[in-house]
Amino acid sequence: MEKKFIICDYAKANWGKTETLLEVISLLKGKPQFTLIYEKPNTGKDKWCHFEMNGKSVVISTLGDPYSVQPLWLEDAANTGAEIIVTASRTSGSTENAVYDIAKRYGYEVIWFQNFHLDNPALVGLLPMTVVRKIESERIVEIIDIL
Repeated sequence: MEKKFIICDYAKANWGKTETLLEVISLLKGKPQFTLIYEKPNTGKDKWCHFEMNGKSVVISTLGDPYSVQPLWLEDAANTGAEIIVTASRTSGSTENAVYDIAKRYGYEVIWFQNFHLDNPALVGLLPMTVVRKIESERIVEIIDIL
C-alpha cells in the first residue's frame, strides 16, 4: 500500500493557520496539474477542497477550531481515499486528537508544522504576514508535489 500523509499546521488560535491553507488552495487552483474535484459549499471563511494531481488525491481542509465540524471534515477527507490531507489544528486538545484519530484509523503518517508568527509589531512592518503566508503556502505545495 502506498503511504498516505496528513500535513497539519498546528498552532495557537489566530496564528494564521486558515490564511496559510487558504493560500495553498489558491495556489493549487492556479496550477494546471491540479484539478479541483469538489469544494464544499457554504462553508464561511473556512474551505474544504478536493483536488487531483496526476492520479493523486489531495484534500485541503482549513478548519482547525475546537467545537467545530473539524473531525467530520477530516473524516470526509479520509473517505475520499485522499493520499494527502492538508489541515489545521491547535497545539493540543480536541483538534489535535482528531488528526491523530483519523491518522490511526485510516493509516496516515502525520507531518506536523507550525507557521511563523510575529509578536513584535515592528517586525510585522518589516516582514508583512501576507508575504510570510505566501512563502509558507508555497513550501506546502512543494511538499505535496514531492509526496
